[in-house]
Amino acid sequence: MKPLHEITAGFIGSGAMGSALIKAASRVIDKKRIFITSRAAEKRARVASELGVMEAGDNTGLTTLGDIVFLAVKPPQLPGVLREIAPYCDGKILVSAAAGITLSSIRASLGGASPLALIRAMPNIAASVGESMTALAVEKSFSEAEKTLEAVSLTRELLSRGGLVELVDEGLMDCVTAISGSGPAYAFIFIEALGDAAVSLGMPRSRAYTFAAQTLKGAAVLTLESGRHPAELKDAVCSPSGSTIEAVCALEAGGFRSSIIEAARNAAKKARSLAGEDKA
Repeated sequence: MKPLHEITAGFIGSGAMGSALIKAASRVIDKKRIFITSRAAEKRARVASELGVMEAGDNTGLTTLGDIVFLAVKPPQLPGVLREIAPYCDGKILVSAAAGITLSSIRASLGGASPLALIRAMPNIAASVGESMTALAVEKSFSEAEKTLEAVSLTRELLSRGGLVELVDEGLMDCVTAISGSGPAYAFIFIEALGDAAVSLGMPRSRAYTFAAQTLKGAAVLTLESGRHPAELKDAVCSPSGSTIEAVCALEAGGFRSSIIEAARNAAKKARSLAGEDKA
């Protein structure tokens, strides 16, 4: 198999997630070896120009060119795209980033095609700045042939340019979608709310979001690098009769913790339903 920097990568779909993955890939692959398609030609041209990558005329042409093909389309669009590119998939690495669509469903849509490896990936939008949390799931029945294992390893290495990558059982992918796939949206709401609080307390809006965002970033890095339980870290900030414990009490009274849990549960439920919608 080719070294990572010599492969050609194709991206079907260039929305927020597709663009984030393209940015991650361009950190290791020459941009002249990255091809994209999009349903809207005008959008495709704009994204290609902004990111400095190449346009492919259509999905079949892109699949023919690519050693690895990322399917970054909306779940309802995926079956049609798979049927379209199936005749050109033999020997390719196919990576689907469509929430909820199972590997078995993807395999069925491909008919008799024989991709080198079929992988589900759930990154998040932070791949654009190298800070994604990405999960990969591979078919349980996938071949243990050396080339297939190399393909999975190459995919993991490529996506690591976008952040942390972990292999998980496919049964966890809906959970991953709800936690790390959708999670940035929860964080952005938190940052916005914390920024609004800063403004209400007299801080200029131009500085409020910097204070809020860096605070969340710092807490996240500390959690990852210290290995300490989040509750332990929270307790370390809460002095007896202090201002922080008063804030924590207000969050608990407002159902902050349970709201986050319920939000993630709803996201996972929706992700699970997408597989059913695909079959319908």
